[in-house]
Amino acid sequence: MATGRRRLAALVTVAVLTAAFVLVSGCGPALQGGAGGDARDDVQRGVGSRPVGLNFLTAYENVPGASYFPLDGIAGCAFGPDGTLLVCDEKRGRVHALDPRDLSWYEFDEPASRPYQPLDAVYDGLKVLVLDRAGVAVQRFEPGGAWLDELADLRQLDPGDQPLATSLAIDRDGRLLIGDAASQQVLLLDTFLALHLRVGGPGTVSDQFRDPSGVAFLADGGFVVADRGNRRLCRYGRNGFFEGTVGGDFEVDNPFVAPQGLDTDRFGNLFVADPGAGRIHALDHRLRLLFSAGPDMSLQAAPSVPVDVAVGPDGTLAVTDRARAAVLVYRILYE
Repeated sequence: MATGRRRLAALVTVAVLTAAFVLVSGCGPALQGGAGGDARDDVQRGVGSRPVGLNFLTAYENVPGASYFPLDGIAGCAFGPDGTLLVCDEKRGRVHALDPRDLSWYEFDEPASRPYQPLDAVYDGLKVLVLDRAGVAVQRFEPGGAWLDELADLRQLDPGDQPLATSLAIDRDGRLLIGDAASQQVLLLDTFLALHLRVGGPGTVSDQFRDPSGVAFLADGGFVVADRGNRRLCRYGRNGFFEGTVGGDFEVDNPFVAPQGLDTDRFGNLFVADPGAGRIHALDHRLRLLFSAGPDMSLQAAPSVPVDVAVGPDGTLAVTDRARAAVLVYRILYE
């Protein structure tokens, strides 16, 4: 009898320890794919973290009475931590800013160097960095628009290479990502603005690009590249190791036609501007498609040729639309 009790106690102890291991480590049958893993992720990320749609708020159209008129070459956009919206006009060499306090527009200074072609912009926390395609440089400005200096000359990264910059992203550590359409690659600069590594190369296989037109960092330090010519997204780990693709020419259900501008929200969801499809795509943190918004929206709300997206601190989404020469603003709907 005593031996039976000891065996029963041992079995109970093993069961308790096993259950504790499952709770602490996150292992167990419920996490092996399917709904179980999704449920755990939703709990970890909190209620209301999954985008389910866009609610149209307003459009800043290219009309003669607007202070930013004319918008001849609308390009990248970005939000500041205070909600300031930046819009680049690459043809006129202007960066326009919308003050969220009184909804007034103002212009950034022009840098001393010429020519100047602002293509994309990011905030590094204290300053604004603008990707200057014609000057092959990254220009630095005060948030109020005053030009400070040329932060990085991209031609000096590799004297034998002349980058054709397409996009810019920055992570919380100050690392920079720059798309380069000339060599079909993406450059990763460390916090000292030295070239840390380059990924890609011309081609169609999994770790190659045909027009890397958009870049974005992920919450874990990895990054995503919009490979426009190959109709896909490519994902890389923090150290630049290739992890996989989403979409592609041979994917039957591929939602992408020509993915370009990228941005993430605070939950790690990814938003994609697709000018080829005339749509905005929303993907979760695992890069699974959640929804696409485009021609099915109302006439005023529907994007035509969206080239970039930016997620604001208050859950708004700005979209620069080249065909409409307008900035479309939406509220992201979560559940």
